[in-house]
Amino acid sequence: MATLKKLKSWFYPVTPLTVVTPFSIVIAIYAIYLGFTVESPAIIFPIIVVPVTLLIAILYALDRFLIKNQVSYYIVLIAELVFLAGGYLLINYANSSTDIHITTDEDYIFVLYDARENSMGRFTKKGLFSKELLINDNIVHLDPSLLKRDDIGILPPDSWIGTGHVSGKYFYKGDSIPYDYMYKSRRETEFSRSQQTYIDSLLNLALQP
Repeated sequence: MATLKKLKSWFYPVTPLTVVTPFSIVIAIYAIYLGFTVESPAIIFPIIVVPVTLLIAILYALDRFLIKNQVSYYIVLIAELVFLAGGYLLINYANSSTDIHITTDEDYIFVLYDARENSMGRFTKKGLFSKELLINDNIVHLDPSLLKRDDIGILPPDSWIGTGHVSGKYFYKGDSIPYDYMYKSRRETEFSRSQQTYIDSLLNLALQP
């Protein structure tokens, strides 16, 4: 009976951490499993998830300590809701991104920074803090000011297994146009398609009126 009462004290009264902690432990166990059974990039999962789970477990122990010491249940409840809401917002902000998703049947992509516009106005909101721009073409024209941003990701079609990438400037009709060139990897043409003369010929075609 004493053991049952002891166990009950760990779960009652119910607070947000009472619900979150078991789920975080299950997720941590799964992350550890992925880290040791899947290819090497998956090791990042336990590296991130396990410390977060430990922090949640420590906070849960503090939660039970406060409850047992007659601290107002409502104070604990509100404090945890504020903490969890803040943590949720912080995680979303830290993982936010600004991405250009490109779909095309061509095997190369040019992002040309030559547009006279506020290109960020073309991006749509995704989630709380992220933004995305969906392009169904292999030529994208953006405002040169976006070159100063290092948080913009250019995502090629999902069907591209390997991708080559070259950045540079192309001199065209007196203008110096910065560009990002991405191409679908093919072993037999990999070298020729990364040569500047080949890139310049594609750029010349892309900039034709």
